[in-house]
Amino acid sequence: MYLKCGLVEEAERVFNEMPERNVVSWTVMITGYGKHGLLSACSHSGLVEESREYFSILRGDCRIKPQVEHYACMVDLLGRAGCLKEAKELIHNMPLKPNIGIWQTLLSACRVHGEFEMGREVGDMLLELDGKNAVNYVMLSNIYADAGYWRESEKLRVSVKLKGLKKEGGCSWVEIDKEVHFFYNGDERHPLTKEIHKVLKEIERRIKEETGYPCEVRFALHDVEEESKAESLRYHSEKLAIGLALVHGGVEEGGRTIRVFKNLRVCGDCHEFIKGLSKVLKKVFVVRDANRFHKFEDGFCSCKDYW
Repeated sequence: MYLKCGLVEEAERVFNEMPERNVVSWTVMITGYGKHGLLSACSHSGLVEESREYFSILRGDCRIKPQVEHYACMVDLLGRAGCLKEAKELIHNMPLKPNIGIWQTLLSACRVHGEFEMGREVGDMLLELDGKNAVNYVMLSNIYADAGYWRESEKLRVSVKLKGLKKEGGCSWVEIDKEVHFFYNGDERHPLTKEIHKVLKEIERRIKEETGYPCEVRFALHDVEEESKAESLRYHSEKLAIGLALVHGGVEEGGRTIRVFKNLRVCGDCHEFIKGLSKVLKKVFVVRDANRFHKFEDGFCSCKDYW
């Protein structure tokens, strides 16, 4: 519980006070440390050679039979490190039938590293294998959009609507005075929406002036004017949640740590924005996304931009 809430010190205290520890308690701590980047799992730290060694030991141990999950872990690691061809070869050569999740992992890596041709190939394969999953369409659509193929990107998104498919929307939440506030991308339902947008616009100006923060409009994924793209990024759910925290706590420097949670992976633009925010306001921001905890402090993130 403490680790999932981002309270590492409290988790350590409870763990150290346990009269007896077993495999479960040790595993929880290792997993938690990995999510926080204090003792990262190999895939979150880019330890490719170490992972190859561990995976080789795993496959050579007659007492253990590698499962799909073990191969998926290696594909994830290789994909994060940019070893896409090796990851693809591992999938083709594995003794087990690859599942949808493994191909989705490779597709996600293709987008991160801008590998358009492989991404298109894997994406088309996924649409054949799992054509009723909106996630596959959106992931492939994003790859087309990143490469500037707006017509193909929009065609896929239209297809999702025509088929009545739905993808889980990005949602972020923050606790203010013991009350949890939820935000979705473009959300304008909060009673303090005007104040939130005002403080975000002002703080964005300061970050640009003081740190040179480049508004990453490629994450807007819409074939519109640059100014409109930049505006749409300001409505990402994690920014809205942080904006509310700043409205309540003020934008003065220092003060308490601001903690925000998100159900999906934090986007590249928001990641850069929060790094700049931590430097300008001299505040600590802890953001828990679908992959790990990100601790932003003095313009840097604990993930070292590897997530």
